[in-house]
Amino acid sequence: MKYDDVISVTGIYQGRLMLFIIELQGEDYICRKAVNLGKEEKSAVHSIMNSGSSVYLADSYNNKIYKYDYASNELCEETVGRDPRHMCINMNDMYVANFESDNISVIDLCSFALTESIPAGIKPHDVLYSQDKNMLYACCYEENEIIGYSDREPVVRFTTDGMPMHMLLSDDSIIVMTYFINGNVHSKINFIDAESGKIEKVLTLEGMASDLEIDYLKNRLYIINIIDKNLYVIDTSKKEIIKTVFLGGYPESLTAGEKFIYVTNSKKNNIAAVDSDSLNVSKVIELNFSPFCIKIVN
Repeated sequence: MKYDDVISVTGIYQGRLMLFIIELQGEDYICRKAVNLGKEEKSAVHSIMNSGSSVYLADSYNNKIYKYDYASNELCEETVGRDPRHMCINMNDMYVANFESDNISVIDLCSFALTESIPAGIKPHDVLYSQDKNMLYACCYEENEIIGYSDREPVVRFTTDGMPMHMLLSDDSIIVMTYFINGNVHSKINFIDAESGKIEKVLTLEGMASDLEIDYLKNRLYIINIIDKNLYVIDTSKKEIIKTVFLGGYPESLTAGEKFIYVTNSKKNNIAAVDSDSLNVSKVIELNFSPFCIKIVN
């Protein structure tokens, strides 16, 4: 039977934090790989990303980046700064935002060894590399600021509306998800001109958005909100919300494939598959573990 997609997903199974490589087939799945990452209370994977035949995981509890090569079935690790949150890759370099040590670790992917540390602003949460501009961006949560680096040196600074958490590139814009706290938490989506640093538009979502991903083919941004339990669909060309999809439970993380947007739900122990054409929940994959981070492999 042909599978719909292959995903990497972290989750808790029998008190252990696990990494699974899974083939999704309709409302069923086949687990191809299962990697034990340690006791649930001794690890905290904040984010994952796929590149080549490897899955990379940022463990904010143990200050480590893990690399699992599912082709060779090998797991290795490298220690970085305190509380690593998110990663990005350019060529043979991986950049890691360290939230508590206010710096960016650089890992050589060939040797998978730490090569240097770049000073950052206060509490960098995410990093992003633009190959078009040959520039590394870091969002500094405590400073409402995006810093752009060229040759490891800061060269531009953009102010954000709210405390920046996540970044994505879209044409000539940097899309930044921020938090604004005024008694209640609001999430804001900043569309920032990458050349001038000017904020072009801000969309406000009530509650706390926890993850986002961009679909470049459909010019869409997908965002999940853990407060109202919705998936938000934004047209990146018009910079407008075009639909919300109710998910319920506790939506943890999302990833977008060619036909489906997949959202993990740790409260319901399932993955919801939202059809990317109709933008309705097409199927629900029930799991025997509690899922967290998810990324498309294929």
